[in-house]
Order: sequence, then C-alpha cells, then structure tokens
Amino acid sequence: MKILMIVSLLLLAGCAPDPFTRPPLPVLNNPNPGSICAEFAARLPARFTSDDTVVIDAPFGNEVAALGVLHVDRPAGTFELVGLNPLGVKFFDIAGDRSAATVRFALGPLMQHEDLLLAMAADIRRMYFDLVPGDDFQVDLQPTIVRYIKQKPEGRLVYEFGDEPAVLLEKRLDGFFGTVWRVRYYLYGKSPAAFPAGIVMDNNQFHYRIVVKNRDWEAGS
Repeated sequence: MKILMIVSLLLLAGCAPDPFTRPPLPVLNNPNPGSICAEFAARLPARFTSDDTVVIDAPFGNEVAALGVLHVDRPAGTFELVGLNPLGVKFFDIAGDRSAATVRFALGPLMQHEDLLLAMAADIRRMYFDLVPGDDFQVDLQPTIVRYIKQKPEGRLVYEFGDEPAVLLEKRLDGFFGTVWRVRYYLYGKSPAAFPAGIVMDNNQFHYRIVVKNRDWEAGS
C-alpha cells in the first residue's frame, strides 16, 4: 500500500486542467530578439531559496500536495530539493548539477523508485536552468511572442517570450512524435527580478505533471 501511494504521488497525468490563467498578451512593438534575452537574463536571480507548494496531479484525477524547499545556484549549476509531507516530515532529498543528480534521502519504499526521483531532478534542471536561448537559435517573430528555435539531436528546443517587459513564457522540447517535455511560467509579478510564482512542468515521456506554486522566495548572495 505504501508503494502504491508513493507511485501515485509521482506518476502524474498530463491531461489535468491548467492551474493558472494567463492574461491576454500585449502586441509587441518592433521587438529586438537579442535585447529581450539580454534584459531577461539580467533580471534572473543568480541564487535563490524558494518555499513552494508542489501539487502533483496523479492519474484518474487524484491530486497530492507537498511542501518543497528548493536551493538553486545558477552560476554553479547546482540545486537541492527537499520534499516534505503536510506534517513537515521529510520524504525525499535530491541534489544535482547540470549533468547528474543524486538521491540523498528517500523515505522507505520511495527509495525503490529512485528512477522517478531522478526524472524529477532532470525536470528541476529544465525548469530553473538554461532559461535564455543562445545566439545560434532561429527567431520567429509573432505579434505577441518571440519564438527561439534550435534543432538538436533529441528534438526541436523552443523558447517563447512575451509580455511587457518580456519574460520567458514557455520552454519545450518537441520530438518526432510530439512534445517530449514542456515548462510554462506564470505570475512573474511586479518585482524587478524575473521570478515566476507559478510553474507547470509536463513530462510526456514519463506521463506526469508537476505544478509549483511559490509561497515565498529569497535571493541568495
């Protein structure tokens, strides 16, 4: 029973309703693709600690919420994520860098599903690292978004920027049979720092969804 509960916690359905709504995007007036990326990059906090509610949409409409404490150091390329149940009991602790991740702790039977925790770690990298496309991306200008595209061996990597000031709205990898994974960013707020209060991560390869609702965050030195 414990194993089934944990598996249902981690195996998410990608067909759940969107938890956030995005207001209509303004029409962009002669956008400069290079300036958009440079200005957004300058607003990204280099290091931060966030206190989040992580909502996991399990198959057949089940929904589980956990508390997450995330430390990110973008210059070093490292992160640490601790997951707690609603009573504050730690049930996993994962850490990693740009190329690998480690499960430092997992409660009971969860350790038997280390591959799922490592898949979540890979999604953390996708959500919080490499948020600005390089100069070698093709640019597709649309009325309300600027799309940056690069063909890679594993598929087509796409970034979409929009709003005023322009922020990253979506990042995804499109494969031969459809989208492999997709991250959408919401609720950047009025702060000068570019920090979304809402994130939706759909992993269609492993058929799960992670919804991050930020409660508080603090920039690190």
